[in-house]
Amino acid sequence: MSQIIMLSVDQKNLTSDLDRAGFKKMGITVRSATSYPDILKALKAEKIDLIVLNMDHTGMDPVDTVKKLKQSREWADLPMVLTSVQSSAKIKELAKSSGADLFVEQPLPRDYFIEKLKNLLSHQTRGQQRVSGTVVVKFSWRGETHSVDVGDLSLTGVLLTSTLAMPSGESLDLEISFGASSKPVKVKGEVVRLVPPDSRRVGAEAGGIGVRFNHFAADGQQRIESWVARTSDSTNKMAYYL
Repeated sequence: MSQIIMLSVDQKNLTSDLDRAGFKKMGITVRSATSYPDILKALKAEKIDLIVLNMDHTGMDPVDTVKKLKQSREWADLPMVLTSVQSSAKIKELAKSSGADLFVEQPLPRDYFIEKLKNLLSHQTRGQQRVSGTVVVKFSWRGETHSVDVGDLSLTGVLLTSTLAMPSGESLDLEISFGASSKPVKVKGEVVRLVPPDSRRVGAEAGGIGVRFNHFAADGQQRIESWVARTSDSTNKMAYYL
């Protein structure tokens, strides 16, 4: 992977020249921001690969900032990482509810931290091959069974073409069918966001519910990987990030 541009959002610029040199040596160039306007300015000035926000920043609300960026059409696909010296269940739940792609407890040795960031970016790149086609998902919600078509399917999640107003964090047991004759793939997933129709670059009329995969039953993961490998179109930029 080429040099990564990371936007570090903290209360003040705590990154020393020596620390910046250390990051750069390991493939990451650090930019700094201390406020939401600073973030927008940095995003418009150059291509930022990921944003790392300190949840202990008292000058702004990092959780709300991630929510705003993830809900925007322009920055929803950008990987965002929340960090904190706190590791309570409440802090982790706040990070999760924001839509952040990763939570990292600090302090963490720089090399391990960078490895986590690179793994996230590598995972995102692999997940960018998305497919759509004759795929149907069946699930139960609030006592009713629903069967819906799939807008997009990747190794990490699925876009359900449904208008159900599901809250983020909702757990779902999904049965994904790739055809009438195939045995459904059973997956446990979590609703990460509602996708408005106008927020998708492909098939904008659809919209739907973005669900992240959390657990695969039996050979479910391998079967989805096989389907994606057979039917994906790598020229299609993914419309949203799970």
